[in-house]
Amino acid sequence: MEAQLKKELGTSMLKSTGHSGGGCISQGQSFDTDHGRVFVKINHKSQAKRMFDGELASLEAIVMTDTVKVPKPVKVIELDTGGAVFVMEHVDMRGLSRHSKQLGERLADLHLHNQRRRDRQNKEQQTVGKGPDVPVIDQFGFQVPTCCGYLPQSVPTALSFSTPPPSMATLSTSWASPGCSEGSATPSTLGTTTRSPRPRGLRRGISCINCSTI
Repeated sequence: MEAQLKKELGTSMLKSTGHSGGGCISQGQSFDTDHGRVFVKINHKSQAKRMFDGELASLEAIVMTDTVKVPKPVKVIELDTGGAVFVMEHVDMRGLSRHSKQLGERLADLHLHNQRRRDRQNKEQQTVGKGPDVPVIDQFGFQVPTCCGYLPQSVPTALSFSTPPPSMATLSTSWASPGCSEGSATPSTLGTTTRSPRPRGLRRGISCINCSTI
């Protein structure tokens, strides 16, 4: 792995710093390189690259808001021996409890970031000789799948969160409430529909196909 890391990062030095850690999914280790210190997440499972690609895109999106401090992503490398590594900036973290107020404020800024850009864009559109357009995200969703553990969570773009993604829409048409008052269940897109408890994993707020019982 070290030889491939050196090649991919364009560094002649790759020295472990002794900083390491991990959890139930991936392991991590910090290295000094010709370009500075980096942190490397390591996972040897076949699903690792898809998982790390989602993490890289997520960090890039947060970094662009300039709100909450997160490690700057460098690159995802698919290992010749199987699995992948995710290289990012090393962040020397210490006790952060005294910064909890600031963290809360910046998390709020993160959630308001796009709305503030939209407000600015609307204001500039009403101004003669306005500056360049302010980029605004005008759809819900994300451009790449992200993962919960190894499970991909695909959220296709949509104009409204009130319209469930296709996978959830299919589930919603296949469920009828046990207390449905509308008589026999309507056949679903999956062929049959039975009155049963809400299917595991079906998000709250999706209603019975017959009587709108949630």
